[in-house]
Amino acid sequence: MNVPQQRGYRKKSRDQLIKAIQECTTLSQLFALIQLEGITLQMHAQPGASNLAPRRLTPQDIIKNNDTPLERLKAEVLKAIGYKPPRWSYEEKRRILNEIDSSKTLSELFALMIKEKIVMQMHSQPGASNLTPRVLSQQEMIDNNDTPFERLKAEVRKAVVEQ
Repeated sequence: MNVPQQRGYRKKSRDQLIKAIQECTTLSQLFALIQLEGITLQMHAQPGASNLAPRRLTPQDIIKNNDTPLERLKAEVLKAIGYKPPRWSYEEKRRILNEIDSSKTLSELFALMIKEKIVMQMHSQPGASNLTPRVLSQQEMIDNNDTPFERLKAEVRKAVVEQ
């Protein structure tokens, strides 16, 4: 379906496009935006989908999950343009960072990570088992605050900030 571009139409910037997608109130508006912007969506295939019974949503499910076809399509379009919605609001992020800073034990820190579903990137170091372990002196631990626990807290903070 190669439809010629409308005359005088200027493609939107990424921020304008995200806002326009989120403001669409009907499927026809969203489809028109997809067509004008030339957004390519991937089809999802499900083997044996014709054998599945159609899923009927109750009004409570729709309200609770915000699971309308329009919202699901908006999410797919946003994903197609590479947009990831922020995971936490500014206030939630501040609260989580404060809780990380105030944690005194590994168990508190791990409990917070589980509760808030914080995902950290694993670091690999080839040949790490061959390295001589670095023993920190008491002065280094006090002066630089460079304990393994503090380094872990810093990594958790970094994961929260990046999410």
